[in-house]
Amino acid sequence: MDFVAMVKQTIRTPGSALNRVAAGGWGWHEENTARLYEALNYWLELAWIDRTTDPDDPEVKRERAEAKRAGIKPPPHPLIPPVALRPSEIADERFQAYLDEVGQYQTKRQEQQGGKRQVTSDEFDRIMGL
Repeated sequence: MDFVAMVKQTIRTPGSALNRVAAGGWGWHEENTARLYEALNYWLELAWIDRTTDPDDPEVKRERAEAKRAGIKPPPHPLIPPVALRPSEIADERFQAYLDEVGQYQTKRQEQQGGKRQVTSDEFDRIMGL
């Protein structure tokens, strides 16, 4: 077999080291590494929030009470945002999958809060009972 033909065949083989380096392929190893990075980033964010949030802060207590009243519960597993660098088409797919997953667990109240609008003076007065 011709050496050049072997190299070309190896470059065309998905997941091979030569394919990743020479052709810029994205294989299982790269995706697993990206997801591991995302999990570590997510863990670090949670640890930071845990270390810097005072559970006795009145604002924190109020937000938790409002979420409980609204019936907002965390999803059954963590929703890890895709922050790793990937080729653009793979990054777009991964981000869309993340948004779809987040959308499954978003409550109607959260959707309404996402579309906040300013109220008019008359609406404010009516709400406040003035």
